[in-house]
Amino acid sequence: MKLLFFTLIFVSLQLFAQTPIQINTPKPVEYVSPKKFSGLWYEIARTYNKFEENCVAATVEYKPINDNKLKVFNRCFEYEIGGELISYNGIVEPLLENNLAVLDKTYYWIFSKEYRIIYLDKSYQTAIMSDESMKNLWIMHRNPFMEEKKIK
Repeated sequence: MKLLFFTLIFVSLQLFAQTPIQINTPKPVEYVSPKKFSGLWYEIARTYNKFEENCVAATVEYKPINDNKLKVFNRCFEYEIGGELISYNGIVEPLLENNLAVLDKTYYWIFSKEYRIIYLDKSYQTAIMSDESMKNLWIMHRNPFMEEKKIK
């Protein structure tokens, strides 16, 4: 009887360990025009991430290379506005045909990560971008300041 009990527990633990845990992450928006999304975005808020640890006044700028690819320029000041300028340049490619709702950002030809735009207003003035796990999330706006009511 004990053997049957421990066998059931063992089998249950094995099944549980092999079952993926569902994470309810927001789906990307339906469509993002690479042309309309291009331009300068100001980072209004973000979750903590190591690569922006000391950044203030961060911006990201997207410039079209061709119909699908964009050059991306990330910039911020270290510690305070007017401090040392930190910048990272890379390439952005849509993972859906001519649709930036899900995109791949590559820096230094080797560091690549998938991101998704989970909110975009119709006027392309405010966007929320995240990675698939929602560990990294950014609220971006076309102006450096945004009403607190809209942020909430």
